[in-house]
Amino acid sequence: MPFLFLALPGEIRNQILRLLLTHKTPIIARSVNHLAPPRPTSLEICPNTLLTCWQVYNEGLSFLYGENTFQAHPSYLTAVLFAMDPTRLVTAPFCVEMVRRFHIRVRLDCDPYYHPAAVAKAFNSAEELEVECFRSSWGIGGYDALEGFMSVRGVHRASVHGSVGMNMALWLKKVMQSPEGSALEECEGDEELGWVGHKEVGSQWPWGQDR
Repeated sequence: MPFLFLALPGEIRNQILRLLLTHKTPIIARSVNHLAPPRPTSLEICPNTLLTCWQVYNEGLSFLYGENTFQAHPSYLTAVLFAMDPTRLVTAPFCVEMVRRFHIRVRLDCDPYYHPAAVAKAFNSAEELEVECFRSSWGIGGYDALEGFMSVRGVHRASVHGSVGMNMALWLKKVMQSPEGSALEECEGDEELGWVGHKEVGSQWPWGQDR
């Protein structure tokens, strides 16, 4: 007797689709000495499930795009997103609108290609936002490239790490998680004395516990 997936209750179908279409694999981040983008994370998901029929497609699309972390382009932000392969971009507008979890690498020793206002427009009220900072050599460049992220508000879970001082990482995380419309608080002195990892700033991501 064939297994009738669509005959299952909606709650059970959703659990199965979530197992097939979502992942908890962290984005692979390289060390501060590597300037090239990280290799695409290998995801154990089954997007071809959506090709089964229209009903499964409609029910599963929000899991695939709404509950996975996508890498935002360092220049074009959310206009260019990918998860598994940088050559396979998310281009359909209705799919891009579903993405609520982002990872972006920000180079601190170069001027950004985007306007600061575009950052807030792209990431305000995101479900998750991970900002990975890097530079060619420690002590080169300041935090001007993070100016746009200082205007981001309403992020449910934020993380800042990499080639950035501890005070700045904690402050920017707090700023991005503050309610929309809240004023910008001043960051206390930051001496940029080391590499800040996820756990050091109380990572709220799958591989760290919120503190």
